[in-house]
This record gives sequence, C-alpha cells and structure tokens, in this order.
Amino acid sequence: MTSDVSADFNSFSNVDNQTTTNSLRLETTDFSKYLRNIAGIHVSYLPVAVICTGLDLIFTLITLVMGSTNMSECPIEPLIPIYLVVISTINLVMVSLTTIAIILHMRKIDEDIFAFFYVNSSAVVILLLQLFSFIWLILGSVWTFSVYNDVQYSQTNQNSYCKSSLYKYTIVSIVLQYIIPFVLCGARNASSIRRQIH
Repeated sequence: MTSDVSADFNSFSNVDNQTTTNSLRLETTDFSKYLRNIAGIHVSYLPVAVICTGLDLIFTLITLVMGSTNMSECPIEPLIPIYLVVISTINLVMVSLTTIAIILHMRKIDEDIFAFFYVNSSAVVILLLQLFSFIWLILGSVWTFSVYNDVQYSQTNQNSYCKSSLYKYTIVSIVLQYIIPFVLCGARNASSIRRQIH
C-alpha cells in the first residue's frame, strides 16, 4: 500500500525570504532615519528650520568677511583670522548640504534612489564636517584665549597687537559656538518632553 505525500517547499522559502527582506529593509530605513536625525536633516517644523538656517548663514558670512578682510591684522596670533575663514567655509558647506538635503528629504526620498543616496551621503559628510569643526573650535579657542592677557589694540606696530573688532568678534563667536548647541539641544528635549506629556 503506497500513499503519495507531496509538499510544496517553495512556499516556505518565499515566506522566509519575504520576512528576511522586510526585516533588512526595516533596519536599513531605521538606520537612515537615525543618521538624518543626527546630521540635522530631519526637521519636524519647517519654519523653524528656515529661520535657523537663515541665521546660521548670516553668522557664517559675517565670520567669513571678518576673517578674510583682517588676515594681517593680528600679529600676536596670525592663526585667529585663519581660524575664522576655515570655520566659516566649513559651515557654509554644511549649510548648503543641509539645505539641499532637507528639500530632498521632504519629498518621498525612498521612492527616488538618487535623492535617498544624496541625503544619506550628505548626512555622513555633515557629521564628518561637524567633527572637524569641533576639533577646529578647540584649536581656535586655544589660539584665541592663550593671548588674552597679552593682547593690546592700540600699537599696531607691536607684535602684541590684534585689531580690536577682530579679536573681540572671535571671542564672541567662540563662546556662542559652545553655548548654542546646548540651547538647541535643551529646546529640542523640552519640546519632545512636552509632546510626550500631551
């Protein structure tokens, strides 16, 4: 007595493949969103992003002009104007990348492979530039504050001279660059806590 037993093993493998593919895609999408959040590309409220980007651009252009027009005006520490030019140039690149990435991100980027690649690549570049900016900020702080007690603003022919507006602007910009991230982080955390309460 023989009995025929048949089983369709292809249907099982299809279910496993679909589950694996969905979990892999979910992990990739979550990583992509996490990367965009860290880089500041994912914005929840567009008007705030526009205002912040505009203010950042104005501050960056003022810093670039201040550094580039005073390259030889600080003999006590010639690296101070160079610091301003480099930090503002890097910030200008980050603002440009972020602006384009935000515009693409607001569209359905998962449907457009070019936009998806550009946004995620920009996020990686922005993170690397932010790391470099932080290191450059520390170096700029050392260069600026190491001559704080010796700098003078009146005798231009002395090695201890630095143009008053250049030196004081550098101090203010450095202090703001340390303070603003904490303020923004606190505001972001306060808004997310407020959302959780309501």
